[in-house]
Amino acid sequence: MRKNSISAVLDTTPAELAERLVRLHPRTLGMLSTVIRHPRSLARPMASWRPPSVDLPRVDGHFQLTATLTRHRVGPRARARVLGYGEDREPAYVISVRITDPGGADVSPSHAESWIRALIGNDSIDAVHEISHEVSPTFVWLVDGSFQPLRSPASLFAGFRDAA
Repeated sequence: MRKNSISAVLDTTPAELAERLVRLHPRTLGMLSTVIRHPRSLARPMASWRPPSVDLPRVDGHFQLTATLTRHRVGPRARARVLGYGEDREPAYVISVRITDPGGADVSPSHAESWIRALIGNDSIDAVHEISHEVSPTFVWLVDGSFQPLRSPASLFAGFRDAA
C-alpha cells in the first residue's frame, strides 16, 4: 500500500529529507547561501534594520516556511573559546537561521533541521546548535572567513535566545 505524502514525511529522517531538498530545491538553497554571505545579513545596531528572509518552498504537505538569516561578527572572547575548544580555524561569524511559519503555526523541528542540513551539508550538522523556541526553531553555528562551519561548544550560545 502506498503512503500519502504527509505520512511519508513523518517516516523520513531530517538527513533523508535534506538529501531530497538538495535535489529538489537547489535554487532556494543557493539563495539562502547567497543571503548569508551578503552584507545585508550582517547585523546592524540600528532600530530600522531587519534581517533578510527567504520563503522556503512547500515540501510534502508541510506549510510554506520562511527562513530569516542573521550574521554577527565573532568577538575576541568567543574566538578564544572556540580555539581553546580545539578548532584550528579562526571563527569569523555567527550565523543564525530562524525558521517560521508566516501563519504563526508551530514549525516541526525535524523539518526545520532538514533545511539546515540541506544548507550546510549533513556532514557539518554537528557544528550546528538549536536554540529552543516555543514555535519557531532557531539554529546557530560559527563559520570561518570562507563560511565553512566550525565546531564550537554549545555553552557558547547560552543566552542566545534572549539576545536574538
